[in-house]
Amino acid sequence: MGNKKDINLLPEEFRYVSPRSVKRKDNNAVKNNTNKNTAIKDTAIKEVSDNVKGLMDMITSKVSSIQYQKSKKMLSNLSNGLIGNSAGSIKQESSKPLGIFNSIKKVKLRNLEQILKVNKKDLIVSSKMNYVYCTDFGKVIVFDKGADGIPQTVTIKTPDSITVKSVKYDKETPFLYPKFNEQDLPKDIIYMDEEEIWYMGENEATLLLFKNDTPEYLKINLSDVKLNRNSKALLNYLECYKILHQDKRLSNLLLEERKIELHNIVRVRPHYALYKESNKSYKVLLFDNAKNICNEFSIQELPNVNAKAWDVLFTNEIYEYVKSNGYSFDNFRQANDHIEYWQNIGSNKVCVLRCKI
Repeated sequence: MGNKKDINLLPEEFRYVSPRSVKRKDNNAVKNNTNKNTAIKDTAIKEVSDNVKGLMDMITSKVSSIQYQKSKKMLSNLSNGLIGNSAGSIKQESSKPLGIFNSIKKVKLRNLEQILKVNKKDLIVSSKMNYVYCTDFGKVIVFDKGADGIPQTVTIKTPDSITVKSVKYDKETPFLYPKFNEQDLPKDIIYMDEEEIWYMGENEATLLLFKNDTPEYLKINLSDVKLNRNSKALLNYLECYKILHQDKRLSNLLLEERKIELHNIVRVRPHYALYKESNKSYKVLLFDNAKNICNEFSIQELPNVNAKAWDVLFTNEIYEYVKSNGYSFDNFRQANDHIEYWQNIGSNKVCVLRCKI
């Protein structure tokens, strides 16, 4: 187990007057002078005691100085508060946004700590520039802060390696990515998850994709795409573009052979594609492992389940079950993390099919 209180982590002026170093000197002196009388031993003991006292006095002096500066600042703030009492309410109102920002900053910090499995008890240094954590297993983690005081990079040091990660936040949720250069990227981020960050420029989106810790920049021209920024339709368009860019077989099948317009594709996955067939209907294509179409059918309405549930619903197994029983995809419903098909049997309504999402 790592030693979190290693003397090397102390400030330099404390390090060289450590009681341990003084004690080692005293032990050597005793060994080399075994014939010295008791008075000399007493003098050595007094010297150790004086050195320990000196170390503690130095630390106490440092702490007292810090406490004095804090007290001085508090008195100054109190004095300013008394002098500017008439404007106090205005100052209080103006401090509210700062209070909200600090609260959000704390939540982001706690969430980042949770991801990296550290907490307050592991914190050994807190400064304007960084937080330093040391775990019981000898791992050292450094959060480097940005100008706003929020961690922007994380350095993780283990006995075998050193890793540097960039930190991005979706609201208060942090994501860790391999270190990359943001200099030429747009500032507006419209989506992120564990493996991707999507940036939005004026007429172009840049999808930053990480594969094996290597960033890939996928630029998508949007000058001819009439979709609102940050809309679900735009996010879906970019998602479909990315998947078809990565899978040439699906791209040829849908865009070249079927002549489907990209903006009409509702969702595409390796085992199915869902797209608008007309203003009143949708087409579903089901693929086998070789990306050949093995089933296709039309539906008038999208099933009343979320998009992730479609990935379970639109499979060859479910399709064959629905077809053989004369069911309709329109009648599927979602119950928390399951999809269900309910059917009237006599006077009762019975769930005849239930699948976990």
